[in-house]
Amino acid sequence: MKKPPKNIPLFIVFGLSFIIGLVFLIMPFISHKPDGLQKVSEKTVGFLKKEDFKPVVKAPMPDYTIPILKHNNVKQYAGIIGVFVVFGITVFIGFMLKRRRKNSP
Repeated sequence: MKKPPKNIPLFIVFGLSFIIGLVFLIMPFISHKPDGLQKVSEKTVGFLKKEDFKPVVKAPMPDYTIPILKHNNVKQYAGIIGVFVVFGITVFIGFMLKRRRKNSP
């Protein structure tokens, strides 16, 4: 029986390019209005306006902006960085699970 060819790198390249294309197509249409959680936290509960609320860790890209870049399409770049961060974390977890499976009896 023939084994199917392993085109995993090709699949990864096409998958990432598809997702990056979606990021560039969808990001311009995202609403600038606050989302549901932000709206509820500002008006109903009010925990966003409290003076004692301070984040423990400063966000690396607050509100999908990159402080270094002064460009018009900054949200697209932040989205692409997010795609690669999630991809890297997923590959790392997959590698660790595969390694764990090989070591188990």
